[in-house]
Amino acid sequence: MKIFQLKFKILLFLIGFVIISCGNDEKSESSDSEKDSDKVEQTSILKNDKENKDSKLSKKANSRIAIEEDDETSPESPEGNTAPIALDCDYFRKNPNTVLINNLDSTVDYMISCMTRIDGKLTIEEGVVIAFDQDAGMYFTDKSTFKMQGTAEKPIILTGKEQTKGFWNGVLSKSSSSNNKMSHVTIDYAGGSKAALEIDNEDSSLKLEHCTLSNSKNYGMIVHDNVGKDVHNIFMENCTFTKNKIPFKTDASRLRLFNGTNSFSGNDEDYIDLNGGTVYGDATWANLNVPYFLQSDFRYRDGVLTVEAGTEIVMPAQSWMHLQDKASLVMVGTEEDPIIIRGEHDVPGFWNQLTIDSSSPLNEIGHVVFKNAGQTTKKPNGAVFLKRSKYLKIHDVVFSKCFAYGVSIQDLNKSHLEYANLKLDNTSKLFSDWRGQEISVPDNLQ
Repeated sequence: MKIFQLKFKILLFLIGFVIISCGNDEKSESSDSEKDSDKVEQTSILKNDKENKDSKLSKKANSRIAIEEDDETSPESPEGNTAPIALDCDYFRKNPNTVLINNLDSTVDYMISCMTRIDGKLTIEEGVVIAFDQDAGMYFTDKSTFKMQGTAEKPIILTGKEQTKGFWNGVLSKSSSSNNKMSHVTIDYAGGSKAALEIDNEDSSLKLEHCTLSNSKNYGMIVHDNVGKDVHNIFMENCTFTKNKIPFKTDASRLRLFNGTNSFSGNDEDYIDLNGGTVYGDATWANLNVPYFLQSDFRYRDGVLTVEAGTEIVMPAQSWMHLQDKASLVMVGTEEDPIIIRGEHDVPGFWNQLTIDSSSPLNEIGHVVFKNAGQTTKKPNGAVFLKRSKYLKIHDVVFSKCFAYGVSIQDLNKSHLEYANLKLDNTSKLFSDWRGQEISVPDNLQ
C-alpha cells in the first residue's frame, strides 16, 4: 500500500511538471508574439512619421518659403490659404531682406495697414498683389534698395482696399541705389498724400518700364529737387499715367527723363507740371502727347537745348525764357508739327518773352508759334528779344496775339540775324529796338 501511494505521488509530480512546462512555453510564445506585434507597430509609427515629415517638406517646398538663400525671408502661407498675409509696420525692419512671392491660391497676397518703412532690400516677384489700408503706403529710405519685377502676363499690383482715388498714400522713395527698378507695376487708387509715386531726393535713382500709375487723387508721379549738369538718374520707358488729377510734376532740370515712349493723357488735367529753374548741359525737350505747363521762369545755362517738333509749352503770367551766353538753342519744328509756346490764358502779353543772350551759330528757331507773348509795361516788348552781339536764325514763325512786336533787337548793327517767312497774326508789328520803337531790317539780313 505504501509503495502504491509513493508511485501515485511520483505520477502526480510528473503530471504537474509537464503542465508547468507547457504553461511556460505558452507564455514564451505569447511574449514573443507581443514583441513581434510591438515591432510591427513601431515600424508603422516610424513609417507614418517619415511620411508625415516628407509630406510637410513637400508642402513647404510648394508654398511660400520661410527662409531662403542669403538670409532672404518671405512671409509664410500654408498651402491652400486664400487669405492675404498682413504685414505689420515692423515687418520690414525685422526682415531687412524680404522677398514677396505670389500666392496662386489668393487674389490678394498681402495687406499693409500703415506707412511702412523699408531700410533694407525688398524684392517683389511677378503676379504679387498688395492691398493698402487708408493712408498706408511704402517709404523707401536712402539706405534701401528695391526691385519690383512683374511681367505683361503677371503684373505687380499695388492698390487700395477700396477703389477710391487717393485711398492710400502711395510709394515714397529716397533711395539712391542704382539697382532700383519697377517693371510691369501698376499703382492704383493712391495719391492720398502727394502722388502715387514720389521721388524725394536729388540722388534718388529709379528705372521704370511698362508701369501704369492711375486713379491718383493728386499727381501720378512727382520727382523733386534740382539736379546738376548731365545728371540723369530717373529713367522711364513705355509708362502710362492716366485717370489721375495731374499726371506728372517735376523740375525743369529733369527734362532728360522725358521721351516719346510714355503716355500722359486721360487725366483730369492733361499736362506736365514743370517748375522753372536753370538747366545745365545738353538736353532735349521731348514732344509728349500733352503740353508742359512751366510754372516759373526758365533759364538755360550751357550746352545744347533741342526742342522737338510738336512740343507745346504753356507759360504762366509775366514769365520768361532765357538762353545764356554759353548755351545753344535748336528749336525747330515742322510745317505739319510746329512747336507752340503760348500763355496760360489766351490774351496778348500774358507772358513776357524768349531772350537770346548767346552768340552760338547753332541758334535756330523755325516752324514755331509764339502766342500771347510781349511785355505790357516794359521794354523791349517783342516775343523774342535778341541781345547785343548775339546770333539767331529765325524762319517760318508765327507771332499770334502778341502784345506789340514779334522780335526786339538790342543792337541791329552788332548782331547776326537771319530771318525768313515771319508772319503776324493779331500782332501789331514785326521788329522793334530795345526801347520799343519800330525798326526796319535791311534786306541783306533777310
